[in-house]
Amino acid sequence: MIILNPDADEEQQQEILERVQQLILDGGGRVDHVNDWGRKKLSFPMEKRGDGRYVVITCEGEPTSLPEIERVLSINKNVVTRALFIRLGSRDAERARATGAPAPVDAHPEGEGRPQRGRPGGRGRRGPR
Repeated sequence: MIILNPDADEEQQQEILERVQQLILDGGGRVDHVNDWGRKKLSFPMEKRGDGRYVVITCEGEPTSLPEIERVLSINKNVVTRALFIRLGSRDAERARATGAPAPVDAHPEGEGRPQRGRPGGRGRRGPR
């Protein structure tokens, strides 16, 4: 998964994605799916940004190509906010190869109330302790 800076130039974003795919192929791997989930709100701000463009690349390859991919992504900090490599088990890998990575469904879209955390009434206990 790669989280891109949504404010970066679209051409730069596309260039990074193509470069990563080429590195996978050059390392003897294959790219099964590229799922662009689009712009989504981040759980917490990263590099002073509240949202990012999520792209999931489902692929198979040798782990020896990972250091070069990490290097390319780290050089482009103005375009790449974060990257995460996930190794799937055999069952999950088969499913991902067949269908890709569908975008998650937000149970509480923007504008809908989210459940409150903690105690009702705000600031906790009152009175002597």
